[in-house]
Amino acid sequence: MTRTFEEKKRVLELWSEGYNKLQIAKGTGIPRGTVRDCIEQFGDVATLERRYDEERLLNAVFYVQNVALPQIQKSYAYLLGLYLGDGMVSKIPKTYKLRIFLDSHYPNIVNGCAQAMQTILPTNKIGIIKQKGNWFVVQCHSNDLLDLFPQHGPGMKHLRKIQLESWQQEIVDRYPLEFFKGLYHSDGSRTQNIVKGKDYRRYTFTNMSEDIRQMFIHACELLGLHWTTKTSKRDIMISRREDVAYLDSVIGPKN
Repeated sequence: MTRTFEEKKRVLELWSEGYNKLQIAKGTGIPRGTVRDCIEQFGDVATLERRYDEERLLNAVFYVQNVALPQIQKSYAYLLGLYLGDGMVSKIPKTYKLRIFLDSHYPNIVNGCAQAMQTILPTNKIGIIKQKGNWFVVQCHSNDLLDLFPQHGPGMKHLRKIQLESWQQEIVDRYPLEFFKGLYHSDGSRTQNIVKGKDYRRYTFTNMSEDIRQMFIHACELLGLHWTTKTSKRDIMISRREDVAYLDSVIGPKN
C-alpha cells in the first residue's frame, strides 16, 4: 500500500523527535518495515518535502510538454491565455484553487474553458459556478497549479513582473493561435470601426499589464497579424481587412 505524503511526514516528524521505529509503527499503525523504508529513503521532513516538490513539478510540466499529445499543449496555450487575462490561483487549506472569471453572455467560451481545464487536469473535478451579475467562474483544485501557472504571485498582475517560463514560451510559440484565442476570449473584443461612414470591423485586446500586452503582440507577430496602439497603450488593435478576415475564419466573434 502506498503511503500518503502526510503519513510519511508524520513518520519523519516522530523520528526527529526521538521515537524509535517500533514506537512510530505502533503509534501510527504503519508497518515497521514501511517506517524503516521511509526513514532510509528520506531521512528527514525537509528532504521529503524537497523530493515531493521536485516530483510534482516534473509530473505537471512533463504532462503539458509531452509533444506526442499536441491537444494537451493546445489546451494549455488556450488556458494560459485565459488565466493571464481573467484568472487567478489562490491558496486554500491543503491545496490550491484556479479560477477563471468569464462573462455569462458567452456560454461557448465558458464551456471551452472548462474543457481545456479538464484536458490539462483530467483527474480533477471542474466546476462552473454562477456569480452575482453576469459572471461565471470556472474552477478546479490541484496541488499542481503553482507548477502549471508559475506567474502566480501576490497582488494584481499589472503591478508585478509577468514572465513565461521557457517551457511555456515553447508551447506558446508552437501554438500561438490558441494562446491568442485565450487572451482574446478573456480581455478582447470584436467591434465596429466607422471610417467615413463605412463600417470596418476590428479586434481589440485591452490589458493593464505591459508584460501581458507584449505577449499578445508576440502572438500577433507569430501569426503575421498587423497591430497598432493608436488610442491607448492599454489597447492593441488589429484592423487590417485581411487580418480581420483571417481571425473571423479561425476564431470569430465571442459567443
